[in-house]
Amino acid sequence: MYKVVIVEDEWLVLQGLKLTIPWEEMGCSIIGEASDGVTGLEVLQQDTPDILLTDIRMPAMDGIQLAEKAALLWPNMKIIFLTGFDDFSYAQKAVKLGAADFVLKPTNVDELIRVIGRITSKLDEEKKLQSLQERMEQRYSWEHPLILEKMLYDLLLDYAGTMEKEWLLEYSDSSVMEFPPFRVLLLQLDGLLVSGTDRELLTQRVKEQTAMLSTLPLVRIHENRYALVANRIIARASLTEMLEPLTILLPHIAENHVLGISLPCNGIDLLPTAYQQAMSSLYQTVFFGQERMIWFEDMDRQQDLIRANSARLEELIDLVKWGSPLSIKETTEAWYNQLLCLHTDGLEARRRFFEYTVTLYSLLLRDVELRGIVLDSSFMLASAEQVEESLELSLNRLNASLLDWNRKYTEHSDPHKKSGFEEIEAFIQAHYGEDITLQSIAERHHMSESYFSRLFKKQVGTSFLEYVTHIRIRHAKELLTNPRLKIYEVSVQVGYQDSRYFSQIFRKYTGDTPTEFRKRLGIESLPL
Repeated sequence: MYKVVIVEDEWLVLQGLKLTIPWEEMGCSIIGEASDGVTGLEVLQQDTPDILLTDIRMPAMDGIQLAEKAALLWPNMKIIFLTGFDDFSYAQKAVKLGAADFVLKPTNVDELIRVIGRITSKLDEEKKLQSLQERMEQRYSWEHPLILEKMLYDLLLDYAGTMEKEWLLEYSDSSVMEFPPFRVLLLQLDGLLVSGTDRELLTQRVKEQTAMLSTLPLVRIHENRYALVANRIIARASLTEMLEPLTILLPHIAENHVLGISLPCNGIDLLPTAYQQAMSSLYQTVFFGQERMIWFEDMDRQQDLIRANSARLEELIDLVKWGSPLSIKETTEAWYNQLLCLHTDGLEARRRFFEYTVTLYSLLLRDVELRGIVLDSSFMLASAEQVEESLELSLNRLNASLLDWNRKYTEHSDPHKKSGFEEIEAFIQAHYGEDITLQSIAERHHMSESYFSRLFKKQVGTSFLEYVTHIRIRHAKELLTNPRLKIYEVSVQVGYQDSRYFSQIFRKYTGDTPTEFRKRLGIESLPL
């Protein structure tokens, strides 16, 4: 309950305020009252309230003087002034004191209730933020750089909750947590050339080289991947120049290294988006030859590939998430055979195959890796010129990667949760009486309508419409055995609003109309 003190020199008004406002219903309790400012101040000192409701014109000490003292002693107290039309000059002073609100006299009860409601809502928010701050301070009782790194990790991978973001934004006025325009830089290292103490020393060198780019620490995402939120320098030319010492250092740390760089962004909520852009850039060396610094704004060619092959890419992504190992292999082999027909030149075929593969991988990463699944990505860091293996071997490598991802995706799911299509079947069983359609179920599971239709038939053995209809007819038969139900009521309960159409469908699947079905069972049919 929020504590309230009322200071009002008119006895009738004071009693009216106490009796006409539903204080308890609004989560408030009156803990004191006074008829002038001097007595009011004494009451406040005895038990500090959350809300002070005070008249402005009073003897001995007026409401403005009382508010001045209260604001100094209890800055978080919310003050509501009761003021007349002639008190405008007083009201101006009250504004300077940070008055929570004004209510004109004679007092309108409904208006005062609305004002108190707004203030209690604000107190609720402040209480929530205070609780969050205390929990965060308790949770992050480590050294400050580690706290910051953990928070940035959660923000980049979109793990941070709303309350955590509120806390970060609340304290973003401190220099270290400012979020001016920024880019996310993602560094991938493969084939490390150092270990132990040497690795720690070189990692420290990397941190030193990147410190001038950001007020924020380098964040370790995975074993060999680091992220930096560059918020000091974001202009491309300047950033390229500042990163040059780092590009000289990296060959001494790893055989392969790539920097993926996002577009400039502004606002803490865009950190996950910028991270995904940097991650997409990271795997585009196939399009950029020997370049080791890939900018998201240069990725037009990949976007063209995505647009031109959206259906095929979408199908493979869904198969990795939902399909069986056999369906994945069948789809990649069909893709491979089509590629052989289109490109007779071996080098060009390998290049195209690798381009499609990298595009597929980068799209999958947006969904899969953000779930916390660690994936082997070393194959993607080579350029097309470095991939001299045969197409058949490339296909085998692709299948092995996709099957591994499919397995990890499945393992990462809740082990007690039903498989994808068991879940869909259970949903249909529970909602067959509603207006469920192929489109609505496909959208619910983030698939295209045409692909979901094909996959459903392959997994379940019948079309979606046939499956739903069989379930509805089976339940209709059970309901028709109840003589108290009219046929149109049965029709509606199994998902058909038109009872005549229901009768046609029922006859198609059973050979009888609903009335004939009841007659065969010896149940008297009720009229439509």
